[in-house]
Amino acid sequence: MNISETDLISMVKRGNDSDSLQKLIKRYKPMIENLFQQYYIHGYDRNDWYQEAFIVCHETCMIFNGSNGSQFGSFFKMRFKNHIIDIVRRENTDKRQANQNTHSFEVYLVEDHQSFISNQHTKMVDLVNCLEGYFNDLSHREALALQFLLGKIGLEDACLSAQCSKEQMVRATSRCKTKIKSQLH
Repeated sequence: MNISETDLISMVKRGNDSDSLQKLIKRYKPMIENLFQQYYIHGYDRNDWYQEAFIVCHETCMIFNGSNGSQFGSFFKMRFKNHIIDIVRRENTDKRQANQNTHSFEVYLVEDHQSFISNQHTKMVDLVNCLEGYFNDLSHREALALQFLLGKIGLEDACLSAQCSKEQMVRATSRCKTKIKSQLH
């Protein structure tokens, strides 16, 4: 039995009849396939496409009023095409926003380098402040041992200035190292 399009639309309107909706989709399959060939939506396969067609067809049935002489087929086609174009536009908008929020790798390198330098500067200031207290805690002999460790004076000159033996200066350098480590931790 061949049911008219008007009856199918009425059955969908009255009772949300899925069989009638399926029959309408089957009638408009060539139009749906044609639009499938014209437009591409990332991640949409044929099943997704037909799911969108079912949704739009159902909505179209619910609002269609054929009393003013309009044809359901052209109304459905116009609404389905507009629906697909909206999805494509939304997808393109998402792509544009993603692209607008990107930066070149070089920008990240410069920003990261600046951040690194700023971070290192802060660490150096903290280190200098920490070591300032360390230097104030050194004895005269330990200050000379530090100068020896830094290569500013030789071992014999350090011993002569501190009036101590080489073994005493070696122990003073050991105490310097221990105090530096404790200040840094």
